[in-house]
Amino acid sequence: MATWASNISRFTDTHNGLFSISIRNHRQANTRRAKHNYNYMKSPDINETTNAQPSLQAGLEQDKIGCARQAEAKAGGEPAAGTPAGQSQTRSHMQMSRRAFLVAAGVAPLVVPRHVLGGNGYQAPNDKLRIACVGAGGVGEDYLTGCKSEDIVALCDLDHEYSAPVFAQHPKAKLYKDFREMFDKEGKNFDALIIATPDHWHYHLVMAALAMNKHIYCAKPMAHSIAEVRKIKAAALASKVTTKASIQDSRSSHSRATTELLLSGAIGPVHEVHFWTGTHSPSGLKRPAEAQTPPAGMNWDQWCGPSPARPYHNLYHYGNWRPWWDFGTGNLGDVACHTLHTYFEELEMGAPDWVAADACQAFSQAGTVSNYECASICNYVQWHFPARGKHPEMMAYYYDGGLQPPRPLSMPASMGMPGRGVMFVGENGVQVSAFYGGTPSVQDHVSPRPGQRIQGLPGGWLLPEGKFRDFKQPDPYLARCERVDHYAEWIQACKAGKKSIMPIELACDFTEFALLGSATLRRYSAPPPGTTPSLGWGGTGRSDSGVVWVEATGGGHVVVPGARPQAGVRTGEAYYRSSKVLTWDAKAMRFSNDEQANGYVDTAYRKEWDYKV
Repeated sequence: MATWASNISRFTDTHNGLFSISIRNHRQANTRRAKHNYNYMKSPDINETTNAQPSLQAGLEQDKIGCARQAEAKAGGEPAAGTPAGQSQTRSHMQMSRRAFLVAAGVAPLVVPRHVLGGNGYQAPNDKLRIACVGAGGVGEDYLTGCKSEDIVALCDLDHEYSAPVFAQHPKAKLYKDFREMFDKEGKNFDALIIATPDHWHYHLVMAALAMNKHIYCAKPMAHSIAEVRKIKAAALASKVTTKASIQDSRSSHSRATTELLLSGAIGPVHEVHFWTGTHSPSGLKRPAEAQTPPAGMNWDQWCGPSPARPYHNLYHYGNWRPWWDFGTGNLGDVACHTLHTYFEELEMGAPDWVAADACQAFSQAGTVSNYECASICNYVQWHFPARGKHPEMMAYYYDGGLQPPRPLSMPASMGMPGRGVMFVGENGVQVSAFYGGTPSVQDHVSPRPGQRIQGLPGGWLLPEGKFRDFKQPDPYLARCERVDHYAEWIQACKAGKKSIMPIELACDFTEFALLGSATLRRYSAPPPGTTPSLGWGGTGRSDSGVVWVEATGGGHVVVPGARPQAGVRTGEAYYRSSKVLTWDAKAMRFSNDEQANGYVDTAYRKEWDYKV
């Protein structure tokens, strides 16, 4: 444990110099590695047409061919253009390369040691990736299943009782409760780290993995605060390891169809983006006062880690931590990355200049619930973007808990709004697409089958229908990675020393956008700093400074009976709450008009668990 701690300390001291000597050595190794790399999988050729492509997993099962392909690349050759790895049409070409390689080497090994082909530390394509995981229970099981073709060498989870079924699936893996001990003892025995913990641990584990030159697969969102996101992005860009975010639909044929339809310009310049979904965790709750007993052998204090220590309660664990601001980022932080990958870059959504949010009030039989520490069950967030480049001024809107955007006037009465989805409002029309990308006419996560008749186009519905009746879905041209190949693509990228199709630095941009909304929701519901929340006016315990009190007009507004407006606001019979607009300075990474909100941009850590890097 001391060894790992000293390594982290050394990495901390040298971060401003863009990593330590070990990182520079890794760069040099990658330079040597590049001389030997072959094009194991060209991105533009991955799954070039919908529903007609071989699985990348099949490529992993044919790793014995990798030797010959590697030798061929070393000699200056390349796979035939447009031919995915492992297809039979390249077999005779590869057999010739294999014979030439064996003659030159004078031996006939099935597996060539990595140091022969690519220098120390090189991961030859026919080697198995050695993987460790922190957070083996929960979603960690899904991630590990996706990587079952590789060697799972070490698993860490604080709750061994909960994770026992996952451990049983990997009997050769060494088991740990403390990731620090695992890093100390297994640091030389694994190449890649899967991070499947709650949000509040992501930053520390990602930065530790980068310090150790480990490839990374990390659950989204990338971090718990915007400050953490910025640090992770800078560190990831400076590193040469392969990273990927757990956005399983990213770059799939259905998501790319939506992107390509949007980029076609059919609806013209976009002025509004609306995205909506349900609420996926128990929300709108008051922090439990009861202290329960944690599972046997579980270090609950370490589970809380850098966040405030809370008494154990099953409202947090198992799996219900997401809406609690201490540990999660709310429903918005959880789901936003799963839709933003389809249009975020294309619409240049990196720097909104203001954000506003509203959240519903929770109630119980006893009355109003003061749920300022837990995300509400129903939320509404707005982001404003000034004109940028070729894009006009734009608004983005998020809804959950059953809320949806207004139906566009051009939508026929016979057409229902998707239960969750995304809607682009342009100068010339409207595009309605599935939340994860694709058409709302089929179930989530898939493309229409060949020949399947659907309403609209594979990328979504274009409205008005009459105007776009003859409009055709653009031919596919963007690089693709099907959902079934999500994990295999990361594995192959790790072995080839390449970037994955969804590196964490890109996911950091999605996460920052989402966390701006989460921070604004927290501010809307927060009590004044240094005060004890009480039911008070309206029974919320919320701060007057987080909202704007507006005199009710009697025109149907929902009012707060007996509400007290802010000081300086003209009194009247009734007032209603309206969200305060928080102005955002992206360059300075702060809200320019609300210091309390800035407390959610960069949160403090408990000293004993503060692994700043």
